[in-house]
Amino acid sequence: MRITNNAIVGNMMKHLQDNMKNLDSLSQKLSSGKEFQFPSENPIGAASSMQYDSLISASEQYQKNLNQAHDWLESSEINLTDTGEILHRARELAVYGNTDSLTAEDRAKIAEEVKQLKEEYVNIANSKLGDRYLFSGQSTDIKPFNYDDSEGEYNYEGDVNDIVREINDNSKISVNLNGDKVFSEGIEVLDNLYQGLRNDDKDLLEKSIGRLEEESDKISKFRAEIGAKMNRLDLTKSRLEEEYINLRRLQSENEDTDIAETITELKMQESVYRASLATGARIIQPTLVDFLN
Repeated sequence: MRITNNAIVGNMMKHLQDNMKNLDSLSQKLSSGKEFQFPSENPIGAASSMQYDSLISASEQYQKNLNQAHDWLESSEINLTDTGEILHRARELAVYGNTDSLTAEDRAKIAEEVKQLKEEYVNIANSKLGDRYLFSGQSTDIKPFNYDDSEGEYNYEGDVNDIVREINDNSKISVNLNGDKVFSEGIEVLDNLYQGLRNDDKDLLEKSIGRLEEESDKISKFRAEIGAKMNRLDLTKSRLEEEYINLRRLQSENEDTDIAETITELKMQESVYRASLATGARIIQPTLVDFLN
């Protein structure tokens, strides 16, 4: 096979071009920090990256939902703690007010403190987290308890629906308490206690003491329910964080450039490219035509 000068030059230019492409590829890996820029460069790797992106995005959303759920439950628990303290104080006043040595005037004075406790009890029932009511079901923009002048009592105006957050695949949790179940009877008991003290009605005072104990027990059960849910959230959060770190690691292994290895390859490729240039300079020597021209 006859090798012409044009063939030699053509082969040399082709190899130089290949070497330049290799240099460019390595340079892009270093500058971007990624093993590939387009799916066509590594279809399998690109498909894996898309899967990791989807899993990471879902994990981030679950963690966001979990944090929202934790904030809601924590705020509810704090308010229930205050509710329990009010009921405890109300019971102390009820027992004291039921003492035979007290006069009607003494009980009327105690009634004023009970009235304040009742108002604070209602304020807790109408608590908010940000701009949303905690105990009005899904109707978080509606104030749960409002006073009805015609009936002379507080009525629940929220709904009985659960606020649910998805905290993992096929795993959901209800984060709210039904304000009607939690507070309505307590408001009624405190009102009865107030009326019993104000009207010097010892029978009503006796009944109020027992019902206050029942309400305290009920609040304790709701607090225990919240505590169990918060423990579950803590366990789920720990697991999600571990999964998230692992997904990030796998994604990095799949698409991130090994800097040390790439720099080594780049240096080697630079040497190859320089050698190609030097070889080309030796091969392309002046010919007779150059002198004729």
